[in-house]
Amino acid sequence: MDRTLLAILIGVGFGLVLGYFTARSSARREKIYGGQVAHLFHYLGSAAVTGVLPVVLSSLILGAGFGTAFPLGVSFMIAGFLALVIFAVLEHPARASHVPQGWTEQDARTSGL
Repeated sequence: MDRTLLAILIGVGFGLVLGYFTARSSARREKIYGGQVAHLFHYLGSAAVTGVLPVVLSSLILGAGFGTAFPLGVSFMIAGFLALVIFAVLEHPARASHVPQGWTEQDARTSGL
C-alpha cells in the first residue's frame, strides 16, 4: 500500500473516532438546533480537524516526508473548515429563533424603571 494512502487512512480513522468525542463534547456545551444535517456537518468538521495531527504524524513516521505531510494536513484543515462553514450556514437560522433577543425598547418602556 502506498505511504500517502496509508497516512490518509490512519488520519481518517483517528479523525472519525476522535471527532465523535469532540463533536459530542461540543454539542453538550451548546445545543445544536439545525437538525440532523447540521449534526452531520458538525461531526464531519470535528473529524477532519481532529484528524490533522494523526495524518501529519503518520505520513512523517511512514517516511513520506514533509512534502506529503504538509499538503495532507492543510487539506484536512480545509475540509474541516468547509464542513464547519456549512454547519454554520445550517445552524444560524435555526439558532436565531431560539436565542433570546435581550432587552428591547418595548421592555424598557414597560418595565417601570
